[in-house]
Amino acid sequence: AMTNMINNAICVNGMDKLRFAQDLALYNLALSEQIPGFNGTVHKQTWLNDPVWFGVRENVERLTATPDWAEQTFATNVIFEPLCGELFRSQFVMQFAAPHGDFVTPVLFGIAEYDYEHNLAYTTDLFKLLIDDTEYGEENKRVIGEWLSHWVPYSVAAARQLQPVWSQPKLKVLRFEDAYERAKHRFESILSKLGLELPKEVQL
Repeated sequence: AMTNMINNAICVNGMDKLRFAQDLALYNLALSEQIPGFNGTVHKQTWLNDPVWFGVRENVERLTATPDWAEQTFATNVIFEPLCGELFRSQFVMQFAAPHGDFVTPVLFGIAEYDYEHNLAYTTDLFKLLIDDTEYGEENKRVIGEWLSHWVPYSVAAARQLQPVWSQPKLKVLRFEDAYERAKHRFESILSKLGLELPKEVQL
């Protein structure tokens, strides 16, 4: 069961996500009002209908429907975020926006990057405590291994489906292959910090 301390951390985590979504919505409204011809609804069409985003959408919907708070927190912050969320934020938006003349979007995404760092910190502290527990640590580790086997394939598939996005900008700042290698290294470093190994049947 959650203590107030864990509950508060997860609630703040959720509020960070809502604040970032609100920032993007307000920015979208501002662009729609100030730039003639700007399509402020194309993101909805893309999210619902573009096959490139089907994997990410499936991953997010499955995470949202997960009833176990611990599994949802682990699968989101330890697996989905480094392999998909941070891949897109850090290795696409933050790399490509400024070279294409957009100096505002990176500011918004920089806040999301900061939010993820402190949310990852509480997540790793929490699960490190569970993994190192003298009485239940091994059982906790077994359960977490099952989570890795279940969730990593969804995030890997979603990340790989995003590859065409890297070919769309005019200026090729970073190849998808290099971006994904960075994402994999980030994910593996998080697992290492927790003292975890990827199950042998799971491929990145």
